[in-house]
Amino acid sequence: MSYELSQKQSNAWAKLEDSHTNEVLYGGAAGGGKSVLGCIWQVYRRTKYPGTRGLIGRSKLSNLKESTLVTLFDVLSKMQYKAGIDFKYNAQDHFILFVNGSKIILKDLFAYPSDPDFQSLGSTEYTDVFIDEATEISLKAYDIVRSRIRYKLNQNGLIPKIYITGNPQPGWVKNRFVSNEQGRISLKANQSFIAANVFDNPDPEFVRLYEKQLNDLDSDYDRARLLYGDWDAQREVTNPFATQYDEKIHVSKTVHNVNRQLIISIDFNIDPFSANVYNLWNDGIPHAHQVDEIKVQGGTIEKMADEIRTRYFHQLYTFTITGDAMGNNRTIGNTDNKSLFRRLRDELKISDNQFRIKANPRHKTSRDQYNYFLKHFPDYKIGDHCTGTRRDHRVVQVDITGQIIKSDRSQESQLADFLDNSRYFVNTFFGEAIERHRKTRDWR
Repeated sequence: MSYELSQKQSNAWAKLEDSHTNEVLYGGAAGGGKSVLGCIWQVYRRTKYPGTRGLIGRSKLSNLKESTLVTLFDVLSKMQYKAGIDFKYNAQDHFILFVNGSKIILKDLFAYPSDPDFQSLGSTEYTDVFIDEATEISLKAYDIVRSRIRYKLNQNGLIPKIYITGNPQPGWVKNRFVSNEQGRISLKANQSFIAANVFDNPDPEFVRLYEKQLNDLDSDYDRARLLYGDWDAQREVTNPFATQYDEKIHVSKTVHNVNRQLIISIDFNIDPFSANVYNLWNDGIPHAHQVDEIKVQGGTIEKMADEIRTRYFHQLYTFTITGDAMGNNRTIGNTDNKSLFRRLRDELKISDNQFRIKANPRHKTSRDQYNYFLKHFPDYKIGDHCTGTRRDHRVVQVDITGQIIKSDRSQESQLADFLDNSRYFVNTFFGEAIERHRKTRDWR
């Protein structure tokens, strides 16, 4: 049986089967046939090229089995392939073996803290890859999987191919294929983005019913994403942490000046391991400019030290480090029982005098302090290139107790790493000045 593809699906298929495109995003609204196309492509590839190996991945294996795998079995049935004759499903080891020796392997691609380097993927090589709902996985997972696409390519005259799907939302998929803080992305010659929505589905009755279902969504944000495929839809922020943040006031071009005091504020989360970098000076009026942000995926002390050393070698023995005071009593990478700041000191070979660590305030207290600073400090600027810091200031929220909501690190709005660095910086270097300013209105 042959499938009737929509025009958008046909456009994506052409990219999947050409001789130069390596990465294909078929993304947009719900109901555009993204997952179906990925399953058709995997079955086509496995039956056309004997002995090859494909991967179908998703953030959680349970989600893959409940959704993508159901679609795959439906595709196999409609293409008249019979279980037990044309293919066998191994539910225990999570793969489908075809009679010609080809195999589809099902993989969980979630970024588990216990496996930051995705050792669980092993050393298996693949001929091609289909990642469903790629917006749910990390960029590191994507890159590691992509690096494994090399199995029996030359023997079959193929090039590495990875097909991903996803509904619009902020994150690396959008930043890589659609748009970022600087505007629309100019794709490389080996990349392709096909935007699709429910109206591109070839089944008119499905379109009619699903359009009505999506129109009934209460959230304007979700309706814009899932019905119209709007990658620029803005998530509702009902209770922001940074209530006084205004991009027109607080964002500008900033340039690192080697003649000014350099401050590095660090947060010790593993993925990402992050730091904000500031110039701090006073010429009668105090100034604090964020000139850089550092993000180390699957972070280790060694990787962060390498980044700091590479970027700020000429100020290595004069800059000051602050950050999460909890870094004094918990571990990252569990190699020894030294505090994280001591390990960073040893890696950078700098002195104890270069660390200035102040106890973390409670989130509610920190929110009050930081927003006072945003509203009243005369010259606090975040570099327009510090996109993670800007994002955190826009989207991070607090609950009814004033606690920052960040229990689900798969949600971009709940990462808050760069905002945490900003809070630590202000608390350490301006905490006392803020209290004085409340009484005297004088920052000097």
